[in-house]
Amino acid sequence: MATLTFPTFYHKFETIYPSSSTQVNFGNSYTFTAPPTGPDQRTFRLYFTGMKYYLSDDGKISTTINAETNVSILEAFYQSVRQYKTFNYTHPINGTVVVTFSKPLSIPKGVAGGLGMVEDFQVDFLESIL
Repeated sequence: MATLTFPTFYHKFETIYPSSSTQVNFGNSYTFTAPPTGPDQRTFRLYFTGMKYYLSDDGKISTTINAETNVSILEAFYQSVRQYKTFNYTHPINGTVVVTFSKPLSIPKGVAGGLGMVEDFQVDFLESIL
């Protein structure tokens, strides 16, 4: 299984828990909450800033230069797994978690005068419950 690793120095993250219980209001301010029927399927949202495309000496887009901020590496990784293959994501707090992309990758437009830099963007991973 493939592993995606981007140092947390270069992206921020957030963990989103779903509403996993069912709540029923009975009146007189009485509320019953049923326990969840399974584990929570978390969403991990990553915020990338300062990502850019790098050119190699022959003028082609490189997937090896400055791996920490190279958006073409993320793009190539997405093309290899898309939304249907699971992969390992090294979460800074939870360790290695098995995830999929929750929606198609969308690389934003470039920054004017940014020499390959793209605007800030976010990526959502959906935890795979095995």
